[in-house]
Amino acid sequence: MELTNGEKKLIKYLKGKGYVGAEELFKIFDKNEVTSSISWLREKKIISVLEKPVTYYSIGSEGEKVLTSGLPEENLLRFYNSGQRSTVELEKSMGDELRYGLAQVFRNGGRVVNGELVIEGDQRIRDQILRTRSALEMVRNGKLSEQDAPLLKPRKGFINEKVRMERTVKLTAVGEQVAPELLEESDEINQITPEIIEKFNDKMSLRPYDPTLYAPRYLPGKIHPLSEFIAEVREVMLEMGFKELKGQLVETAFWNMDMLFIPQNHPARDMQDTFYLKGEGELDPSQEKKVKRVHERGVAGSRGWQYKWSKEEASKLLLRTHTTVNTIRYIVEHPAEECKIFSVEKIFRRENVDASHLAEFSQVEGVISGRGVTFGVLMDTLETFYHRLGVKDIRVKPSYFPYTEPSLEVFGTFKGKDMELGGAGMFRPEVLKPWGIKYNVAAWGLGLERLLMTVLNLEDIRDIYRNDLSFLKERKILKNLFE
Repeated sequence: MELTNGEKKLIKYLKGKGYVGAEELFKIFDKNEVTSSISWLREKKIISVLEKPVTYYSIGSEGEKVLTSGLPEENLLRFYNSGQRSTVELEKSMGDELRYGLAQVFRNGGRVVNGELVIEGDQRIRDQILRTRSALEMVRNGKLSEQDAPLLKPRKGFINEKVRMERTVKLTAVGEQVAPELLEESDEINQITPEIIEKFNDKMSLRPYDPTLYAPRYLPGKIHPLSEFIAEVREVMLEMGFKELKGQLVETAFWNMDMLFIPQNHPARDMQDTFYLKGEGELDPSQEKKVKRVHERGVAGSRGWQYKWSKEEASKLLLRTHTTVNTIRYIVEHPAEECKIFSVEKIFRRENVDASHLAEFSQVEGVISGRGVTFGVLMDTLETFYHRLGVKDIRVKPSYFPYTEPSLEVFGTFKGKDMELGGAGMFRPEVLKPWGIKYNVAAWGLGLERLLMTVLNLEDIRDIYRNDLSFLKERKILKNLFE
């Protein structure tokens, strides 16, 4: 019978013992070696392995809270004994906690009569409070029994439950009879190195191995999936011949909105959509004069918005709501340049955060300016760009944006899902003419997180930013992302 040194050590340790837990063995021997030895010895019928699920409990956040501030039924009984009997008064004192306290009191003989709480003899509820507190102290100390667990399980957040498969091993009759001379350890090669290969000869003993047996998982460090996704999108844009722009998070309303012909009474300016900051930004007087004119009276062929433009409103500071602010600043500073530019940066909106909305997210925007840039060029570029991202069946429909005309919403199929991808359009003359920009400007943009949700098969957009270590370790590297 051929045995490795690790197997010999394990057999000698188990001699004369009953079942021994794997966790105990891990404290004595190398975990990887003993795991491999158990697998081999089991195949050789030298040991038997018993596996059973074991439930472990730990105290939950609500359990910790009530141990400090009191159980809902405990607080309810205290208010009741102080003379508060009306459910209206009790709700004022306890808030949402009242309904949880009442649920426990009702189970122990309490009731409500004409809006008044009635408890006839409170010993039952006191006994339950004592048992519940005792069980919570036990779980905090890691000693909760299966008999006490049902008292806490129905109460949300009191305990956390985790089931783990535990293994115990013992020698079989065959194992107990292994002769002592067979358990003498010998020199063996258990790792192939360049030096071993050079001097290997027939007298050397190679430890046998089975590639199908247990091996520790290797979880290398990875780039965050959003950073990896942005890098892929950036590569697509650069390969299409675009130059990248970088902007600043804090802008004036002047650059973020007024320069883009967004009227000062537009809903996008409201606090519901924009994070405004304290203080004011400085405006360039010559730029201010031109923007004021175009808003109030328009340019050739346009009547503007027909209202009195406010410098005070334009001077407000805010967190940028789109990356188009990078674009307009660049083309205003380079009015004669034909260009293909893009940004991939964070933007901010006052959204109600939920499974599909964030207040902070990443936006990619592409812009083409130059001779011969038409609506047809925009459509062709959209198809090329989205196809490079792996989006199929590109569709558009008319839409409205204050600074583009015509304006479009773009839809497509990404990894089998139909979704809205973003917006696109041709910059309006009111945005371009005041700065002497003679070329047409085509632009489009999309948010990246919703596409990434599809790639990672997530249901909640917030999971991208939770930085859950298990999620980050376990996730696959985004190879062939857009295929």
